[in-house]
Amino acid sequence: MKNKILYLLLLTAFIGYSQEQSSDSTKTKKVKVDGYFGFNGNINDNTNLNKKLHNANLPELDSFVPELTFGLNVFGQKYSGDIEFGFLFAKPEEGNNEMKYQGFNTRMRVHYNVVNQENFAFTAGLSLAYLGNQYDIYSKNNTIDLNDLEPNNNSGHVSFTNQMLYLGPSVSMYLFKKSSFQVKLNAGYEFALTRGRYDSEFGSVLNNVGESGNNRFVFGITLL
Repeated sequence: MKNKILYLLLLTAFIGYSQEQSSDSTKTKKVKVDGYFGFNGNINDNTNLNKKLHNANLPELDSFVPELTFGLNVFGQKYSGDIEFGFLFAKPEEGNNEMKYQGFNTRMRVHYNVVNQENFAFTAGLSLAYLGNQYDIYSKNNTIDLNDLEPNNNSGHVSFTNQMLYLGPSVSMYLFKKSSFQVKLNAGYEFALTRGRYDSEFGSVLNNVGESGNNRFVFGITLL
């Protein structure tokens, strides 16, 4: 919850800043700054966690996970980029078990404007992303007795987290640049740089695995 509040506060500050900068950019016609929102799709079909879940007949995380994004986009004569915050969510089921997955993503792109025309632009460069994940797996038939809240007598819930750092090439296309309905399409391939081993606030994790080398493909659309 603290992470969510922090992201929302940062987003509010960025959007307010972008509105002020957009006014200044109109005067200078050199750099344009806009707040935006959009949607990303993250594709990763080879996680070691899913192998563990499959062996235990538990719900697996889909290879495609949607992401709601907010951010700040900067566009200059030769260079462009953005910083965005994303929220990922999924709730797969398997039998009597269910998983609740939440991800909190921060991404920064730095691009060179390969094509920069009046109504269209194509840019390419690098993307750096940091992703924090939380997984909660529980039985849907679990019963909680308020007269017996001893933790050792209440089971059916597993919770753990991990963090990942990604870096990779990315491209963007800007459409309808002069209109009030500006669209940006993004695509990139991000290499997993960190081990991404799993941890839990509720105990030690045995037979741990990491996600180093499990890269992901990201594509999305944003409205400026």
